[in-house]
Amino acid sequence: MQKQDVKVMIVDDQTLFRSGLISLLNGSRGVEVIGEAANGVQAVEIAPSLMPDVIIMNIMMPIMDGITAARRIKQAVSKIEILFLSSSYQESKVKEGFECGARGFLQKDCELKELLFAIGKAAYGDYYISGRIGPDVISAYINTHIQTQRPGGLMTQREREIARLLADGYSTKEAAAILNISPKTAETHRASIMKKLKAKNVTDIVKYCIRNQIIEA
Repeated sequence: MQKQDVKVMIVDDQTLFRSGLISLLNGSRGVEVIGEAANGVQAVEIAPSLMPDVIIMNIMMPIMDGITAARRIKQAVSKIEILFLSSSYQESKVKEGFECGARGFLQKDCELKELLFAIGKAAYGDYYISGRIGPDVISAYINTHIQTQRPGGLMTQREREIARLLADGYSTKEAAAILNISPKTAETHRASIMKKLKAKNVTDIVKYCIRNQIIEA
């Protein structure tokens, strides 16, 4: 079966930048831009009807900033993933971004190859951050989000993979090695799984996997 293109929406107040990014992404394999918005208000209004897989959003915008817009979009449609683009690095904004449910943070001077990689990671339910911060600190940034998210949320594809490996008896560290992600990122996914399933232990994860035919009984 052919893998479907990742449906992307671009949100940025700079018209020239937005148009250029749309052109670059539409010329790349595996990605389809299905919509655009010039500010956070427009993004909040049209994202639920467009239903992109990933929104690439500027943080600093007039009328409504990207952090506020992302928070409202995630509240309306939790399965839409957010990638933030910024012209400058601010650790406080990175922290806010992850805590509101975003999947990644990149600077605007990143290469197209890196952006495409981050889009793929976000669509899959993984986290990505570029620049001076290593991926192992992501778990600390999104800890607040995990603690406050409501039980019963939809699991991402990556979370389902980790749930299957945990149910098969692998440790979190072993699951991380198998999936080629950092142990701390795997721990973050595990914490999210436990919260979403209201699981008290791995036995509860096993029960979920059997009920949903992720593993055989």
